Amino acid sequence: MNKRFTTILVAGGLLVAGVAGAIGFTQQASADQPTVPAADTTQAVRRGPGGGAGGNGGGNGGNGGARGASFRVSCAPAVVDAVDPIVMPGHAGMSHFHQFFGNLAIDENTTAASLRAEPATSCRNGADSSGYWVPTLINNGAMVSPTGVEITYRKSVSARVVAHPAGLMLIAGSSKATEAQATSIVSWSCSGSNAAGTANPTVCSNRQSLVATIRFPECWDGVNLDSADHKSHVSYAANRVCAAGTVALPQIEMRINYPRQTAVTTLSLASGSIYSMHADFFNGWNQRRFERQVARLN
Repeated sequence: MNKRFTTILVAGGLLVAGVAGAIGFTQQASADQPTVPAADTTQAVRRGPGGGAGGNGGGNGGNGGARGASFRVSCAPAVVDAVDPIVMPGHAGMSHFHQFFGNLAIDENTTAASLRAEPATSCRNGADSSGYWVPTLINNGAMVSPTGVEITYRKSVSARVVAHPAGLMLIAGSSKATEAQATSIVSWSCSGSNAAGTANPTVCSNRQSLVATIRFPECWDGVNLDSADHKSHVSYAANRVCAAGTVALPQIEMRINYPRQTAVTTLSLASGSIYSMHADFFNGWNQRRFERQVARLN
């Protein structure tokens, strides 16, 4: 029998079920753990430099000046579980432990259809029933519970962007990394700081949170919702241009906020080294509402 450790979000805090000792770490409490807001809120599109309102869009080419436009979705933590419906579908307890955000029914059997069939979400925007997850953060044997995540959808290319197709699966970063990854993909910082992200977590000031940032590929092959290695169907843009034959999507940026850590050299991840930070996205948006929101980025 697999011993599973699950953290279930409930009104006013967390209900922890399972045996923490079975996985070798305990839970580090967070005093400001958010609850799931009941209201469905739509985040406004923010314009980058020179974005303006976009005007008439200049025909099929769109308005390159809208580059940098974005919208944001905030989500509370959902569950912690040793499942991964992208890499290990159908297998419970076989994955390293992940912190999930978004869809509240996500498990090893999650599919694109089930994400929409069970749309309850920890995100403030009720149209977003996607699954987002990262490996659990551990400090000296104690699981560090995040206080929330901010997910930004940004137009990072000069071409027009379209919404991620329903059921698209993405992974950013490497779960096997033992050395620093490119900080353009995975980085650490402190909340409220304008400093560039670094490869290693740092000790933040008393009023700051520790922030992990992961950026996903924004160029899709236009055909496959997944690939054998879960990465080959997408790629990163070069100089704000997607490769020929690919489709430009908004770039997803996840910023996970953790309580300030007074000791950072003892930090690790359930996937291994602190350098192994990575993130998964499984699109479960209400697709019509998602497409309308993304269209406003052009």
